Amino acid sequence: MIELYVENNKVDINESFSTILTLAIDDIKDFGAKNSTFSKTILLPGTKNNNKLFGNIFSINAANEYNSGAANVGINFNAAIAANAIIFADNMQVFKGIFRVLEVIVDDGFIEYECAVFGELGGFIASLGTKKLEDLDFGIADVAWTNTNIANSWNSIAGSGVYFPLIDYGAVSSNKVDFDFKAFRPALYVKEYLTNIINTSGYTWDFPLLSTSLFNRLIIPNNQKSLTKSSTTAFKASVTDYTYTSASAIKFTSITSGSFSFNTGTDLITYGGASAINTNISLMVSGQINSIDPSNTFVNFEFMKGATLLAVEIINASYTPYYFTVNLSVSNVTINPSDTLAVNVVTSGLPPNYRLYGDNFKIETTTPTDVQLNYGDNIVINDTIPKGILQKDFFSSIVKMFNLYIFEDYTTEKKIKISPFVTFYEDATAGDWSLKVDRSKPMRIKPMSELNSRYYGYKYKSDNDFYAENYRKKYNEGYGDYIYDSFYEFAKETTTVELIFAQSVLYQYNGTDKIYPAIYKLSNSNQAEDKIDSVIRILQAKKITGVSSWALKNGGTTLASYTAYGYAGHLDDPITSTFDLNFGVPKEIIFTTTSYTPNNLFNVYWSTYLAEITDKDSRLLTVTMKLSNKDIYNLDFSKLIWVDGVLYRLNKIEDFNASKEDTSKVELVKIINRIY
Repeated sequence: MIELYVENNKVDINESFSTILTLAIDDIKDFGAKNSTFSKTILLPGTKNNNKLFGNIFSINAANEYNSGAANVGINFNAAIAANAIIFADNMQVFKGIFRVLEVIVDDGFIEYECAVFGELGGFIASLGTKKLEDLDFGIADVAWTNTNIANSWNSIAGSGVYFPLIDYGAVSSNKVDFDFKAFRPALYVKEYLTNIINTSGYTWDFPLLSTSLFNRLIIPNNQKSLTKSSTTAFKASVTDYTYTSASAIKFTSITSGSFSFNTGTDLITYGGASAINTNISLMVSGQINSIDPSNTFVNFEFMKGATLLAVEIINASYTPYYFTVNLSVSNVTINPSDTLAVNVVTSGLPPNYRLYGDNFKIETTTPTDVQLNYGDNIVINDTIPKGILQKDFFSSIVKMFNLYIFEDYTTEKKIKISPFVTFYEDATAGDWSLKVDRSKPMRIKPMSELNSRYYGYKYKSDNDFYAENYRKKYNEGYGDYIYDSFYEFAKETTTVELIFAQSVLYQYNGTDKIYPAIYKLSNSNQAEDKIDSVIRILQAKKITGVSSWALKNGGTTLASYTAYGYAGHLDDPITSTFDLNFGVPKEIIFTTTSYTPNNLFNVYWSTYLAEITDKDSRLLTVTMKLSNKDIYNLDFSKLIWVDGVLYRLNKIEDFNASKEDTSKVELVKIINRIY
């Protein structure tokens, strides 16, 4: 007896109802792919009950308001949204996942629904859709960008909160000993990214690896050219407290620079934005005139855009000291890229002696723009998340890094289990399926060399920062990449596993003792460090102690001195490493280390898998078996299987018919060694 439930409502089926399921954990033919249970097309009759359950969608004029908080059934049914489904065969659950209506057939008044079901993994990925990382809300309050918060973050590395690692983003240090606070931007933990993704997906999971020390120290650093906030204040400066002895341009001190920059004398401001802006400018200047030419008491304050006069105010200083405030504010000014702004003091007589000390110069835009953050500003943590990254791509890259197997929890609704291949079969108990084999059908034994490629490439995404690009040009491969050679003579193809992350080259300046990623371009004969927007990175965090005293600075001001720093890199410790986020050992490193660990992503999480499927004696056995509903109910891909005295891993069950006693095609991968 077959029963189908959608959102806990029993669905009517007819006598010819057939559920053909394919159950899989891996796909040897599609390297790196992870599979879930799915069905062939299911035909359901258009009964009164079914029509009601599916919201009468057979009617062209049918329309309803969808409520995401209610069950996807009845008047709330939405064919574009997954509905929960369970299939029972002889009172035993043989499927749990999601249900979809693919098409409705109306023929001479008769209605049929073409449907399909998919396992929890397919439903989980579908629930992520086009959601991006920046759609996540970490629930972390704004953090002031101060030396105290930077240093305190190094003391607690436990998979949550904000961490401020040392990363040389370019032009943040003149001697590579002392570093500006801008070298320490907020990073968020991978563990919290994944937790937020699962929490907003409507699913739960059992993911033991997420609670390990490894995942507690994995971070995603900020990858923007500069740390910014959204504001209508595109530029803000204060008048520098300064005494002038000649008529000249007024000096300013930057508060918020955004896309504007000062010259060396801080009296000329250049707009460096990519497009023109139309803006209002508020400019007030206060000061005092100490002495002036008695024959000419007039002083002009002229606000200039290049050679164009925007505003002018004339002061008649008939006596000294003369205290004044001038207003040079203007509205609806168009500022084009490379335009310059300045306030000139002009007099026709002898230059006056005057002091300026108050008020502000502020450029306000009608539309909020991104402006650079300064020391002490509050950082909106959600604004620092890498932009444009799909959550499903992020999750997929984590799966690829650690060779994770994903499978459904058969007892809990909308729950998936995740385990690395290296531990998935760790406590596997073998069962004997020899008697289930249909001996009247041929057994196909295929050498794995016929299924696999000659080479297997493990790659990080390329980026154009100086050291990564230099390494790639020198060795014709990416830093941290690895190529495995199976030595199959009849195979020529290369199969590649590529991540969305770029790898970060670790760097150590000669004569110094701090090691850190350097992510910038070099220009002007490799002398100028240019900040860049970079590809998303993934690193390991650790507080490194015992280094020579160094200063954390804000420009020329020393904020604090330390003998420790917040490290981030592909190694868990750059001096005495025990785990490496690279797939392979780099051919060259530009830092000093006492030992370099071989425990990288390939050796720890992939080598056993590759050793097994590329062994000369490795085989893929395809047989026909008669499996019962009880077999499917008790199915566990982590349990090993004996067939005719040979030990196998179950890879796929294809075309299992839960509706009647029949045979299915079963794929089994021969085990060469239990431990490699």
